[in-house]
Amino acid sequence: MLPDARALRQDARAELRQLVMAAFCGVLHESRLSPQAVLELAAEAIGSVYREVADAHLGDTSCPCGWQPEPAADIAALQAALARVAAARPDFDLAQVEVAGRA
Repeated sequence: MLPDARALRQDARAELRQLVMAAFCGVLHESRLSPQAVLELAAEAIGSVYREVADAHLGDTSCPCGWQPEPAADIAALQAALARVAAARPDFDLAQVEVAGRA
């Protein structure tokens, strides 16, 4: 039985979040930039990925998947997703989590 679309999306979300968090922590540690500066760089990286993928879906040699980029609507959707998740409060308080060890 194939997983449903919701499960596939949840798995993709979890994988991307883990990769982005690892990259964020690595850049934060190595660069000594502020967390906000690194988050802004991450947002810029997402924007550049969007632009590259959108460009690959334009013209005569576009991807056969059928996606048609609509930059204004797509960027608004990306901004809304960022705002929706960033404004949400987690179900737990990270300050109250017991430390399990050291990295």
